[in-house]
Amino acid sequence: MASTDQTGRIGIHAVSAILTEMGWAVREQATSDFGVDLQAEKLGPSGDGTGRLIAVQVKSGKSWFKKRGPNYVYYGSDRHREYWLSHSLPVFIVLHDPETKLTVWQKIEPHLIVEGSKGAWSIDIPPSQTLDTASDRFLMQGAARDLGSIRRVRLALDLEHIRALVDVPVIYMKIDDWVNKTLNFRGAEFVFNDDPDAPTDMAIGYMMPGYSIAYFMAVGFPWLNWELHEYLDESEGAYEVAQWILSVEVNDVGRSALRLEEFYSSDLPPFRPEPDGTQNFDDWDDCSEPEPDPNEEEGNNGL
Repeated sequence: MASTDQTGRIGIHAVSAILTEMGWAVREQATSDFGVDLQAEKLGPSGDGTGRLIAVQVKSGKSWFKKRGPNYVYYGSDRHREYWLSHSLPVFIVLHDPETKLTVWQKIEPHLIVEGSKGAWSIDIPPSQTLDTASDRFLMQGAARDLGSIRRVRLALDLEHIRALVDVPVIYMKIDDWVNKTLNFRGAEFVFNDDPDAPTDMAIGYMMPGYSIAYFMAVGFPWLNWELHEYLDESEGAYEVAQWILSVEVNDVGRSALRLEEFYSSDLPPFRPEPDGTQNFDDWDDCSEPEPDPNEEEGNNGL
């Protein structure tokens, strides 16, 4: 029997594979504790990125398939609701059953949420909403596509990766290039060693199409400066997989993102509701009522 962690990993891999088959470039998030497991970008007809992004939270295992009437129902915490509804990307909850392979989805929308007690809430997931090509257009309609917002989100989601690399003096990055596939650039392995063939210290699951390594790095890792260390062509990978080995370091974009995050979470100085000194308004002569003019008679119009 698979452990909870194994079941979770099975679900993430299964959903990633389905989205990939549907024409999405999928990137796994290393810090899923915040409530987002995957980031996916819809690809165009020629396999290029469209800038349409969604965030995906995967729940794997039969225990998640609770029924309420004809629908499945997901019960969530207040913390996750606030995070998902305020997320810069549209968030989709996906349930996956490793035994039956059933995979269903629902978009997190305020009008779909059923309020419970003490901050609890739930959302119905119709069995008809299976994750497949038939539902692709619904995912596309809900995808974010503003470039500025997308870049902000990518930096926010990559903060833990940036923190992990920012103080490492020597970093080699390895990217596989499947030369005969549309989704040709796959994975990103990092080695913190003078020897690029040393064991991998950190890995990020990522797949996207790209006509050059420069395009891949500009879209996927804009917070890294890089130089080519070595290129191993496909002849060394059974004529299927080439590999790019880069020397990388966190650049000013990445460092600025960390500084901004510190600013966002910093405290304000204490608020002083009263000034140091208090004015005595009793001493103000001009605050008193003026004395009446004895020469003026009430009702005198000067005639």
